[in-house]
Amino acid sequence: MRRSALLAAALLGTATALWWAGPVRAGRSAGASSLIIGKLPVGVRAIGLSGAYAAVAGEPSAIYWNPAGLSHIDRRRFEMSHEEQGESIRMENVLVSVPLILGGTVGAAFSFMSQPPIMEILEDASGEPLGSSRTLSVYQYKGAVGFGQDLGKLTPVPELGDLWNKGAVGAAVTVLGEHIGKSTATAVSVDLGYMYEDPNEGRSAGIVVRQVGTPAFGRPIPVTGQAGVGQVIQGVLWTFDVATAADDVLRLRGGIEYAHPFGLSTITLRGGAQHSFSSDLMAPYTVGLGYRLALEDAFDIGIEYAYMPVKGFQDLHAISVQVGL
Repeated sequence: MRRSALLAAALLGTATALWWAGPVRAGRSAGASSLIIGKLPVGVRAIGLSGAYAAVAGEPSAIYWNPAGLSHIDRRRFEMSHEEQGESIRMENVLVSVPLILGGTVGAAFSFMSQPPIMEILEDASGEPLGSSRTLSVYQYKGAVGFGQDLGKLTPVPELGDLWNKGAVGAAVTVLGEHIGKSTATAVSVDLGYMYEDPNEGRSAGIVVRQVGTPAFGRPIPVTGQAGVGQVIQGVLWTFDVATAADDVLRLRGGIEYAHPFGLSTITLRGGAQHSFSSDLMAPYTVGLGYRLALEDAFDIGIEYAYMPVKGFQDLHAISVQVGL
């Protein structure tokens, strides 16, 4: 118990350090980063928990949230999801994960975001608009490969105790791209994460640094640091995360999830809330639900839905189908 409490304190302390160690906080703004697809959430369960997912990522979308969570995937899993905001933004996602030997799991994902064409605006030397000249197509994409390793399946390290025996590490490499008219930009980033999980106590903790990489269009991609804890109390999962990014000073996230099994099926209800100290263009809360049918140990299929009302923008709806073999 004492070791777990120390771990939770260390994770939250590290998140605070990431906040202060980033770019000068006063200079951060919502427009400071390029390739916004890197900030858009992927994973319907994660969306339903308001992104409080660093410590509970155990599905194919862990490759985007905390690659260490890939090691907690129990079987080969394939997921397809669709996200949309109003009539303007659509994002399609395909994710796959395959457990290997000795507690390792490999994952891969691809996401494509489309939006309506935009008009090119010509300006004179003083910056005054001269009018529209042509329509430009716009889309963004990202693809990732990652690996998560259960440290407890490797050679023991007695000096680290449960931090090793009940821990996992992961890494992912992501390529992000953007196309505007005839202009294109790409960036390569790396994610690194750690997770601790004690199933007997229903307790978990995680920390991850995402999208450390090259700039695009002369602007940095949205580097993010996140740390969180999770606790199951009387069958209900509670999660709490602290996140900081190059364009978001500090964000607090919390989520709650209840799964009710009956027969071969499970119905899950979840919700979450978050608060940002620097941005108003965000979702104050989210809700979600899911249904999963498991045929003993051979096959399972799940359908998930999440709703995210976004202040100052159009609401987000997400739906996914996941198959486990």
